[in-house]
Amino acid sequence: MNKSLIEILACPADKHHPLEIYGNEKRGRIKDGALYCSSCGRFYLIMEGIPVMLPDDLRNKNEELDLLERIPDLPEKITRLGRPWNLSNS
Repeated sequence: MNKSLIEILACPADKHHPLEIYGNEKRGRIKDGALYCSSCGRFYLIMEGIPVMLPDDLRNKNEELDLLERIPDLPEKITRLGRPWNLSNS
């Protein structure tokens, strides 16, 4: 995902803008990481450069928890406190 996209993205749940972006950056792009809404505490994963911003009921919990464990250096507010699920309540 090109980091400049953060300027046009908002949280699907509460429409909060701007979102925070985390992940390993290479040449202004994030391959695997997460977007975080500081308003509602939801995270949205970036997988293979694509932000996956689905409503909670369409998200794949098992896949997301697996990726949370594998993406390095994500902050605790995502891995341990993030919504709709996180590694501390899996």
